[in-house]
Amino acid sequence: VLFDVSTMLHKFSLRTKCPDITKMPQDVFAGTDYKKEVVSMWLVETLQQLKLCYDTLRMSTGKIDQLKGEVISLQKDELQNQRRQFCESQSETVSNLQTTLKSELKSYSDAVASSFSTQVPIVSAQDIAAVVENVVKTEDRSKNIILFGVDEDENVEAEKAVVDVFNNVGEKPHISYCERLGRKCTDRARPIKVCLTNGDAAVRLRNCGKKLRDNPSTRRVFVAPDLTHEERA
Repeated sequence: VLFDVSTMLHKFSLRTKCPDITKMPQDVFAGTDYKKEVVSMWLVETLQQLKLCYDTLRMSTGKIDQLKGEVISLQKDELQNQRRQFCESQSETVSNLQTTLKSELKSYSDAVASSFSTQVPIVSAQDIAAVVENVVKTEDRSKNIILFGVDEDENVEAEKAVVDVFNNVGEKPHISYCERLGRKCTDRARPIKVCLTNGDAAVRLRNCGKKLRDNPSTRRVFVAPDLTHEERA
């Protein structure tokens, strides 16, 4: 299309003896031997080429918008895949740690039991493993916060809603994972569980309570630690 338009403009420049089309005078055809039929034919050819150029540009714009949408979708899928892999890797690490600890503690408990009289009470490997497992879970929960009062919109992802809340008070949270808790309700917004990269980040955001209350757009938002059922009782 660009070649055709360039050729058309070149021919038109030669016919009118005007090298620069943009400086063509209105009376360019005055005093020439060109008939109206010839000039009309040139005008029709020009309009046809312009129409073809317009249609091509419009199609190109639509294709560009489509490609943008596909790129955004691919980026979103890749980000979600990376988060899922991170969560799976974290769960696998914790599971391997628990298995190793249970095995080592059982061996230690057996060794201790064989060294003392059977009348001396020995802490079982299961009890020690349960304590260690609880410590691991507590450490994981220390990286989390629970956010209440954040409006729920099906067109806005939970992570973006959380980022917007803290951006309003000058914070930029580094989120590993984010999800709404419980079943969706029509009369209230579900709380959001936010998994951060470390415990210090969670403490920093939990200390933003006053900033959130003082900001008109976030005064209904409340930050709480991620507690177990026993701790909440």
